[in-house]
Amino acid sequence: METDKNIVDIRNSFTSLYAKEPDYLFSCGGRFEILGNHTDHNHGLCLASACDLQIIAAVSKNDSKEVNFQSLRFDPDELDLSDLEPRPVEYATSKGLIRGVASYLKEHGYKIGGFNAYSESSIFKGAGVSSSAAFELLVGHIFNVLFNDGKISKIELCKAGKYAENVFFGKKSGLLDQIGVGYGEVVEIDFKDIDNPEVKQIEFPFKDLHFVLINTGGDHSSLSDLYSSIPSDMLEAARICGHQYLIEGSLEELESHKNELDPLVYSRAVHFYEENERVKKAFEAIRNNDQEKFLQMINESRESSTKNLKNMMVEKQYEGSPLEACDLLLKATNNNGAVKINGGGFAGSVIAFIPSKYLDKVLEKMSEKYGPQNVKEIFIREEGPNTIYNRNKEK
Repeated sequence: METDKNIVDIRNSFTSLYAKEPDYLFSCGGRFEILGNHTDHNHGLCLASACDLQIIAAVSKNDSKEVNFQSLRFDPDELDLSDLEPRPVEYATSKGLIRGVASYLKEHGYKIGGFNAYSESSIFKGAGVSSSAAFELLVGHIFNVLFNDGKISKIELCKAGKYAENVFFGKKSGLLDQIGVGYGEVVEIDFKDIDNPEVKQIEFPFKDLHFVLINTGGDHSSLSDLYSSIPSDMLEAARICGHQYLIEGSLEELESHKNELDPLVYSRAVHFYEENERVKKAFEAIRNNDQEKFLQMINESRESSTKNLKNMMVEKQYEGSPLEACDLLLKATNNNGAVKINGGGFAGSVIAFIPSKYLDKVLEKMSEKYGPQNVKEIFIREEGPNTIYNRNKEK
């Protein structure tokens, strides 16, 4: 978590940039995926949580149509909100995300306007902790508070973020990242109705388990084609089975079409159906306070990611991969606890669920390999994007 000193530094940096005090401080956390890897885009079930790694931004209106957004260690983003068309040159950029969120909100009848911002982030970039979704929801929250009196719903802001990521950022993600970031707490998500997913905030009961995030050092932000191949393959399997999405069919039906499918397309569809069942069993384990069953589902998900989904490493690149991190972690705990991919996969981070008695050893051993800055115990964040300072309330 950022300290009071960090917040003071952010405010001072804003003042140095824009020659005035900020009117607001906003924050938005990242997210970690508990279970349901690559199920959202085919209308499946997911279990996720917001985390305490976060972006904090100092912000003020500027009474224009210009957005000026400076983030620590990045080039400034400057854009005119009178032009809200997608630009291929802005794919995979924060400027594209700002333009995309603004475009969605304006198209859906909400107000937008110019603002100045300065931000700093503790979220690993491109490591599966949803730094892009956190940025999208932060930008959406800025527009919501500054120009819409906070009246835009959580789900609408999540949809704005997904739209920006799909159309303006060039990444074919589902809505899982945005909901994990946008709601806070642990959430059970049913994407059967993709436009109106059912989201339940729940209490996580396993007090002896610690969440440890290991950033392997690989950046998956440059692997969009590999990432996008997974939903494409699953949709191809659904099409061959006579459906638009896999959720409309069954594993038994998939088996009957096995000979018509490329082996990787088939195995990825198998992952979808089996992962969906694992999420159901994890829901039950949480309600029954059954830690052993919960950890079993996490480990089975990792095994399926390795065998069926094949997103635990880039081909022939085991060194520095999520698969290597999982192997090292399980060795450190003598196969106690659980660990799995966190996010789209191929590179980036893994999330581990570690019993208290093994926590110190895990932190020590994994820090030796990846550096202490890349191994963090993380905590559940109770809120989505929020306002932590409002200058107007002091007047």
